[in-house]
Amino acid sequence: MKIKNLSIFNYRNISELSFDCNETTNCLVGRNGVGKTNILDAIYYLSFCKSNLLSNDALNVRRGEKSFLLQGTYDVEDVPMKVACAYNAEDKTKIIKCNDKKYTRFSDHVGLLPVVFVSPADISLINEGGTERRKFLDVFISMYNREYLSHLLVYNKLLQQRNSLFKQNQVIDDSYLDVLDEKLSVIGASIYEERKKAVSALAERTKSSYSEISTLEECSIEYQSQLAEGNMATLLRKNREKDKILTYTSVGVHRDDLLFRFDDNLIKTCASQGQKKSFLLALKFAQYQLIKEHKNGLKPLLLLDDLFDKLDKERSKNIFDMVEKQDFGQIFITDTDKILLHTVFEQRRENGTFWKVENGTIEKLD
Repeated sequence: MKIKNLSIFNYRNISELSFDCNETTNCLVGRNGVGKTNILDAIYYLSFCKSNLLSNDALNVRRGEKSFLLQGTYDVEDVPMKVACAYNAEDKTKIIKCNDKKYTRFSDHVGLLPVVFVSPADISLINEGGTERRKFLDVFISMYNREYLSHLLVYNKLLQQRNSLFKQNQVIDDSYLDVLDEKLSVIGASIYEERKKAVSALAERTKSSYSEISTLEECSIEYQSQLAEGNMATLLRKNREKDKILTYTSVGVHRDDLLFRFDDNLIKTCASQGQKKSFLLALKFAQYQLIKEHKNGLKPLLLLDDLFDKLDKERSKNIFDMVEKQDFGQIFITDTDKILLHTVFEQRRENGTFWKVENGTIEKLD
């Protein structure tokens, strides 16, 4: 899969730009804050119908403007595809089109154009709470499993209904709660089983990828879920009175988490910045290979933002070697250092294009 052309209008700090993308490697160079990351985020948006950086679409509209428009033309296994995403801040409407056909459900688009985004913001996967890790896991699985995404949307809707009942400060009809709990239990069990399989595969691949970056420590990923202790129906029934007092549902797959470790220690508490960055790269490279396998060889777009930040020379070299050895498709990579990025071209032994990004504009370099 390749993106052939990208057009951006009034997105974040970008007024208007359009460029024909190189089919192998695109290196975006420029100072911090000039719009390199926003270009990558626009590509992500065209795949997921939302930003990787800001969930509030109104904040993605360029300051002083009322709307934004993103357009991309793709080649997906020799099949042309045109995608357009538009948002109007005045009436808060969003329109997503594929080949000029408007979606009624944005979820129907997710997974058609798989993308793996490596960003400095990924540090939240390690340093922040379980919400960030569940989001990562859900996005990962949704790229290759449509049924999972459908179940997730239904689960969240049922959960919202259950929590709303508890917040009404009135007598609750337990028979209605029984119906909600039964539905939640069935959907929750399906989500749990799919997450368990995904984490098992991801943990194995991440461990292997990390060993290519560093041999000083061994990494592991553990899936933590209340459903490992018993089925969800039993847990909901057991905690119902407690949930009424708390006014929210305290058990279920919406409480799941991932534990990242070096040897027996949590990465959050024991690792240096370089070790954390190395682990995140291994995690994302593992994600890439698994998506490709699930998509029958379709190669996701790989977006590498500020790739070498916080990495020493040895780890950077090992990353170069991994980029050369692994079968990646089209890559977009940003950095402030053109000389450093030139090594990527040499490692991949392929033609690519350098782009200079400055104040929301883009220019092809020799």
